[in-house]
Amino acid sequence: MKHDYERLKQDIIFEESQIDILIEKIEKLSKDELTETKVAAIATYLMNFYNGVENIMKRWAKEYYKKVPKEDAWHKELLQLSCSCNRGKIAIFNKEVVDRLYSYLMFRHFFIHGYGFKLNWEKMRSLVGNIGDLWKEIKKQLSEFIANI
Repeated sequence: MKHDYERLKQDIIFEESQIDILIEKIEKLSKDELTETKVAAIATYLMNFYNGVENIMKRWAKEYYKKVPKEDAWHKELLQLSCSCNRGKIAIFNKEVVDRLYSYLMFRHFFIHGYGFKLNWEKMRSLVGNIGDLWKEIKKQLSEFIANI
């Protein structure tokens, strides 16, 4: 009997809709003249982007993979787990997406543990510039995952 993952599918779709809004906000703000306040807002949205993707990975790990990392480095372990095909389960992302998401995880860590006045637009520029294409690929892989469970 095939397991019903309808709740997981709906949770993923909801998170996607929230991240879609973030992507629009990031793209709009980054086209305007950048002030310290706008850079801080973009940084917040970048952190929210990773948090949203991580929310999807946590739900996947708990409801589908049935294994949620709990060690000190659980954020990194969860990211690595998301491209794992062990235990007869389907990975939610491929290794390329996981590798690309790693820089967003590192930014999230810096944002949470650092000071806003230390934000550097030049260091954020590549994250902002790559987020749209990365998000399209993530959504494609999420759609494939949903279709196959």
